[in-house]
Amino acid sequence: MPETRRLQHQITSGFIHVVTDDKTQIRAFWAHPVTGGPFPGLILAHDDWGLSAVGRTQAHRFAEIGYYVIVPDLFEGQLANSQIEADSLELRFKEYAPTKVVGGLTALETHPKCNSKLAVVGWDLGAELAMQLAIERNDIMAAVALSGDLSAFLGDLERLQCPLLVVMGGEDPITQRSEQALRQALNTVDERSQVIVYPEAEHAFYNHLSSAYKAEAAEDAQTKILDFLEMHQGKPPAPDDAVPGRFRHGRVY
Repeated sequence: MPETRRLQHQITSGFIHVVTDDKTQIRAFWAHPVTGGPFPGLILAHDDWGLSAVGRTQAHRFAEIGYYVIVPDLFEGQLANSQIEADSLELRFKEYAPTKVVGGLTALETHPKCNSKLAVVGWDLGAELAMQLAIERNDIMAAVALSGDLSAFLGDLERLQCPLLVVMGGEDPITQRSEQALRQALNTVDERSQVIVYPEAEHAFYNHLSSAYKAEAAEDAQTKILDFLEMHQGKPPAPDDAVPGRFRHGRVY
């Protein structure tokens, strides 16, 4: 996994249950700085393999930078061991996924350590959810969609409520059939939105546990995602013990 070149907070993390207005409990993973704040809120929407170590690692990385992160468990604890299983889980749970993501957003909006500046980042299935939220909700300041099939949303982009960053691999068949139309549509409706394609990267280039992992592309994508979030959501606060102009032992810069 690439390391960020930003000041890092000490964090805590673990599995939680988010209670919605109708008393439904949503299983989720969260990660956040131990001290300081308030922090910008970030929903991470995992891919069709479930809330695995990959999603938890991403939550840790964003929390270390200064985000209050919630990763709703869209598959209620189930994980795929093959693409066939992943497809089956997506088919079974996709209908209920938006409600779980919205539950996470509501929890962040009302949390005293969150500054109510919200964004969403999604991978694969999660990318579709990020796009859906960017179109339907006006309380999100930025959305990032990685390696998702967004073709179903092309006709709705004129209703986009926030800047959208789309990140794709050039060797991904999804990219090859949808990139041009997506670029044209976004250029028409929102000049703040961007499409980034890594030519030699495959669908799961961001997944450090996948054979498709491309370290250089993943590192560059992470940097661009953080820059995009800071531009539209605001920069997360630095750790309380950070001293301007000084490098501290044990910190990553």
